[in-house]
Order: sequence, then structure tokens, then C-alpha cells
Amino acid sequence: MANDPAKDRYDPPAIGSEFEEDYFSEINPGELFRLFPNDRQKMYRKSGDNFAFDIKERVEIQFQARDKVYVKS
Repeated sequence: MANDPAKDRYDPPAIGSEFEEDYFSEINPGELFRLFPNDRQKMYRKSGDNFAFDIKERVEIQFQARDKVYVKS
């Protein structure tokens, strides 16, 4: 039986996104995050239990504890 090089190649599993999904309440104060897993989205820095600072517009925004956020790993 002959070897078929096209079938012998190693095909590793796909790597997921470089962003990890978390809840707002689970990230630490001072940590940077986005609302969507995309590099083009605005970045925020958590400043308190329910507040984060919008880095681009320089305003503080209120979040709920169960809001989903994405942290770049």
C-alpha cells in the first residue's frame, strides 16, 4: 500500500479568538476590555464595580455586572 502525502499532513485544530469572554464583574479594576471581540472596537478600562472609562472619548460609562466583555489575552 503506497503512502499518499496529501493525506499524511498534520492538520492542527483551529485556534480560537485571541479574546476571552468574561462578565464585567469578573474582570479586575484597571483591566482593558472591549464590548465585541474585534481590534477595531473601542477600548474601556474598568474603574470601579459598575463603571469603566472609555479611553477614546474620555468619559466614564456605567455597566451591569452581567454584561459580557472581551479581554485580549
